[in-house]
Amino acid sequence: MTIPLLSVRQLHVANEVLRIALTGMAWCMLTQPANAQATTASSADSVGRRRIQPLPALASAPETGLQYGATVLAVWEPARILATRPSSVTASVLRTAKQQTRLRIDADHWSKGNARRVAGSLQWQQFPLPYFGVGDRAPSSAEETFTPTGLEATVALQQRIARAWYATGGLRHLSQRIATDTSGALRTGNVVGRTGGTLTEWSAGLQTDSRDNLFAPREGRWVQLSYGRSVRGLWSDYAYGTLRLDARRFDAIATEHVVATQLQVVAVDGQAPFDQLALVGNSDILRGYARGRYRDGATAAIQSEYRSPIRHRVGAVVFGGVGAAAQRLGSLDADRLLPSYGAGLRVVLDQRLRTGIRADYGRGRGGASGLYIGFNQAF
Repeated sequence: MTIPLLSVRQLHVANEVLRIALTGMAWCMLTQPANAQATTASSADSVGRRRIQPLPALASAPETGLQYGATVLAVWEPARILATRPSSVTASVLRTAKQQTRLRIDADHWSKGNARRVAGSLQWQQFPLPYFGVGDRAPSSAEETFTPTGLEATVALQQRIARAWYATGGLRHLSQRIATDTSGALRTGNVVGRTGGTLTEWSAGLQTDSRDNLFAPREGRWVQLSYGRSVRGLWSDYAYGTLRLDARRFDAIATEHVVATQLQVVAVDGQAPFDQLALVGNSDILRGYARGRYRDGATAAIQSEYRSPIRHRVGAVVFGGVGAAAQRLGSLDADRLLPSYGAGLRVVLDQRLRTGIRADYGRGRGGASGLYIGFNQAF
């Protein structure tokens, strides 16, 4: 397989973004708050720890270019004797090189002994994104741009039913308007949801979670099967359902050396808006493709990642995977697989919690590529 070379301009831009990202990583390492290291191992057993840290928000993705802004990360770590996972709140303001804006707050709370979890998010965005059409044969020449502007809120509940098994429920509400910035199918065609609207999605599912850490697991499993439904007339303009399977496995092969594997399957039925279809490509799975480069009624993808420490707080990863998109799950074609592969760097911010920053470079079919910068592991 011939791999297209990057142009001089693309190399310059990639090098500049990577330079800025690595500078931000170094800045974060040098500005570790004192209380992050102040708790001794003995006191941590009986006393919790709180950490509030402002960070520069440096990120990147093919569909946004360089992203910049500010993030405040607050983590509450209970005393170890309580055997409870840390709770967190993250607030961020983000601006991108393509004039995209996003304001977001995420909160995650675990009850004593991890018996119950409550999570939520609130986001406002004005975020131009690419649209190539539907299906895995959508050509690059069909690219057009649309701008969704609006508010999105989510609430997720998780209740233990037996050992590492949980029942899950959720509510997602999205109200947005979509402006078409270029001429194409979104402006002239009969594309469902091309002007935006309101949707409310109710979901329920089953989950098992035996990971040894939330942010960078070295051992354990995380599997979730869920189904979400949007009912027209029930705070929603659309009627459709989404079935999602997300299965992850983490295996330690040596001290801090980890092999992580993820399988993700998404199937959408009914008349879903085009921006709610199953997507290929983002910063988490099938890195290398712009978000929504391929979209359809169903997608399936599998990826594996080898994580290795290099020195002190710095580590490296190599990853690879394949995926497919089709109108239905039964139509997925093994002869039309979308490859994804690449490598990245990791810098640990908090060694106990294993939080950190990542920078990944991924490649895909047809010369697709992307540089991704963000917090914590991809999955």
